[in-house]
Amino acid sequence: MLIDIAGPAVLSLGLVKFEDATHSPIKMLGLTVQHPPINLQAQAGQPLQIFGPRADVAHQQAARFLAFHHLPPASQVEIEFAIPSLVGLGSERLLGLAVAQALAWTHELPAEKRTPLALAQALGVAPAEALLLWGYDQGGLLLVDSEPDPATGFPACYRRQEIAHKEKEAWAFVFYFPDIPEETPETLEADWLALLRQAGPYLSPDSGRLVIEELWPAVEQDDIAAFGQSLTALYQLNQAALAQISEPVAVNATDQAVLDLMRDQGALAYGRNLTGLSYYALVHGAKASQQLRQALRRQLGYFGGTVLATITDNRGAVEIIKNDDLDIRKLAARHAHVRK
Repeated sequence: MLIDIAGPAVLSLGLVKFEDATHSPIKMLGLTVQHPPINLQAQAGQPLQIFGPRADVAHQQAARFLAFHHLPPASQVEIEFAIPSLVGLGSERLLGLAVAQALAWTHELPAEKRTPLALAQALGVAPAEALLLWGYDQGGLLLVDSEPDPATGFPACYRRQEIAHKEKEAWAFVFYFPDIPEETPETLEADWLALLRQAGPYLSPDSGRLVIEELWPAVEQDDIAAFGQSLTALYQLNQAALAQISEPVAVNATDQAVLDLMRDQGALAYGRNLTGLSYYALVHGAKASQQLRQALRRQLGYFGGTVLATITDNRGAVEIIKNDDLDIRKLAARHAHVRK
């Protein structure tokens, strides 16, 4: 028997400030997306073995989880897909939650120790990363508190909304991941998130009105144009707040050309990821998504970074228990390769 876990990525859309809030006046808006995904399988076994993309990070997260619960270093984990690092989509933390969920199953922990909140506590997830936890837990468009809830010690999900359409009318996001410079610090995502939170006091309270009176109704009324306008306005308010405490992040000529192309191709909203090295554009429908991706690939060339499309994930992480065996899978794959 093994457990198969599929998990989403999470895009931070910006801070939101509420002037009259009695608790947690600063909140974080984010969108859970289907791609790039996390997918892994795990089963009981000795010793602890983890293979696949970002296995080094997964091993660190596993060690932390096992130590927290005083468990032996056991289980086999095969990672098929992982979110790229440093692109601001929660790669390390979301992979850690998936690994912890898998290990909780292989070690037969009780249900109360396998909830997303319990997994986060075991991994030492910081309150600043609450958006990632709730995206992993339930997906959707999320508005998350920044201050811990006294009942749980962790920021609560203040508001949630699903975004779901047929492919032809999909609210699609197109991502561009540039090549990561060698000198980029591994702490970049955490550093940029910390900087964004520090900008909270300088954020206009109009951001709260914007989200509640314009952005959220746009989603409820299925108005992607109004949603895009609201996203753009919120992005600009966040950039203005950041400018009060730091120099703007430099955008090189290649990346600026990407932003210009996104605009020229009719993106309803576009910008730089506030917490990582990536860029996004909101477009309406599968055809518009395909056209923008084709245009970006023509402009960037074969070696010019990664371009991909995604839509909202409304489920969060999903687990399936299968009557299967990782060792048998590997053996079958090896034999299939030999036959070729």
